[in-house]
Amino acid sequence: LLGLLALGLPFLFPLIVVLLGAVGGAVALGAGLYFSTKNGRNKIGMVVAPLITTVIRTSTGQRLMYETGDRPSPKSLFEAVLPTNDNDMASRLLVCLTIDMIGSSSYLLPIVGEAFDLSWAPIQALAVSAMFDHVMPSLKYIAFVEEILPFTDIIPSATMGWIRQYSPLLLDKAQEIVHDLTLVPQK
Repeated sequence: LLGLLALGLPFLFPLIVVLLGAVGGAVALGAGLYFSTKNGRNKIGMVVAPLITTVIRTSTGQRLMYETGDRPSPKSLFEAVLPTNDNDMASRLLVCLTIDMIGSSSYLLPIVGEAFDLSWAPIQALAVSAMFDHVMPSLKYIAFVEEILPFTDIIPSATMGWIRQYSPLLLDKAQEIVHDLTLVPQK
């Protein structure tokens, strides 16, 4: 079965992409129709309301929504939305994996995907900058160049920033666990 899949995948890949595109379009159309109803608006309101409340409660959100000073920079908007707390390791990893997955999704449609990279590169650089500028300031440039150059999307630049930030902590924790697991000689 795996051999058949390995041989058939290059021929079936365009069909799979077309089918996924058709299914995705149908789901988007259905979701758009559902969210235009009263029940749909109530459900989407329950999901979006906490995000809007979080943004409005920050000083960045206040400056964005109301005229209380200079307009916030795109980086400060990303900092208001993305997890920037250094103690929130799991959420930051999930966001990093999502950023890298979106960047690598351009491989699904070869020519159109590279055009998508032109618009995704600055967004990815801003997100990486908001999350990891204090750890590795040059990572935003690496992320931008990695995303803008063709066929380099496979490099997980956001996840590399997460590894750079949390690898010393994880290694120290692993050493503690190994130290605690010392063998006791039996008589």
